[in-house]
Amino acid sequence: MGEATERILISNDWITIILLIIIGLLIYNKTKHPVRFKSLQTLLYNNSYINNYSKSTPLILNAFNIIFYFIFILIASLLLHVIINLNGLTTNNNGSFLIILLYIFSFIIIRSIIGFLLAFLFEKGNEQQYFTFTKLSYLGNFCLLILPLLIINFYINSVYFSQFLIITAVLLLLFYYFLQIKNNQKLIFSKMFYFILYLCALEISPFIIIYKLIIK
Repeated sequence: MGEATERILISNDWITIILLIIIGLLIYNKTKHPVRFKSLQTLLYNNSYINNYSKSTPLILNAFNIIFYFIFILIASLLLHVIINLNGLTTNNNGSFLIILLYIFSFIIIRSIIGFLLAFLFEKGNEQQYFTFTKLSYLGNFCLLILPLLIINFYINSVYFSQFLIITAVLLLLFYYFLQIKNNQKLIFSKMFYFILYLCALEISPFIIIYKLIIK
């Protein structure tokens, strides 16, 4: 007889609520900003969204972006929850998810403050805002693409699909970083020191800290 395949058994009740909140926020954004929403959906292979909206005011703190901030926080928390459960480091319950959500939310706030302070110190406010906008745009597109896989994952309870989900999410995020560097290579390479500082201080180290804090 073959060995039984281990399955991740997760109560779907609280997860369903979180997913409905995400879907509700997406529907609201699509209803209120149909043209912008449709343009964001094509960002993976078409840069027109960034070209059309990078001059908008306010660039970052508008309703469309703020809603996607919340959507990304929820999706990132669910993905981190899946990663931790895959490694058997926590229990599958809403309490552990709330802890993860708190860490992710705190990370976003602290990261934004640090980014603002670094931009102020080095007098790179415009560059910092533009990079934040492009990153948020790619993360918004990421949310649209990864959400269907995330929904499937929680309702089939398959370890193999969870692994596929995480690998797909990581590859997508790496591809978005590649696009961001490719589309802004002149600006990045002319200010390589600031880009490396930005990458280390705001992109890499915070995720390592959050992961260590959660699994301690």
